[in-house]
Amino acid sequence: MLHFYGWATPNSQRVSIMLEECGLTYAVTGVNIRARQQFAPEILALNPYGKIPILVEDGRAIFESGAILLHLAERHGVLWGEDRTTTLSWLMVALTSLGPFTGQAHHWTELAPEKPEAARAHTVALVDRVYRLLEGRLASVPYLAGCDCSIADIAAYPWVAKHGWAVRDLSTTPYLSAWFARMGERPAVQRGMRVPEGARLE
Repeated sequence: MLHFYGWATPNSQRVSIMLEECGLTYAVTGVNIRARQQFAPEILALNPYGKIPILVEDGRAIFESGAILLHLAERHGVLWGEDRTTTLSWLMVALTSLGPFTGQAHHWTELAPEKPEAARAHTVALVDRVYRLLEGRLASVPYLAGCDCSIADIAAYPWVAKHGWAVRDLSTTPYLSAWFARMGERPAVQRGMRVPEGARLE
């Protein structure tokens, strides 16, 4: 049995979507990061970094969302797109730019008790740059790695779902908006975005 530890975060949703896309059976434990449950001893025993998501498989804990996506794609031979190298390149864009930059923008636009304009403008500009990149790519292909959905799309989708965190309006990027709608129609994506049931970021 696979055991997924996560919450209503984009990084967790990457993994729950992937589990659903693979058609796997898994148990779920919600870890409320707003209540700092990620630092509970039982979570630190699985991931000493005190972060989610975590996937336990055959008694082994796998952490970091990108590592989990790669593990499941390799183990089950799915969602590699047409070309492994292209898929890996766009996966890294989602892992190292889209996610971190959107998270930083969220901090400086909403969460920080003080919101210096320079920090807000800098992080929002970083997100804008990634969105221009994604828009250009999706103007020529339906999915980030080409004609087929891949782990690159799964890594990107939950973060694009949080475009409001970076004060983004998807109508300004029509190709990205169309991709977002296309991804959102996938049943596995819809199911994965609801895991854990009732989890909310507040």
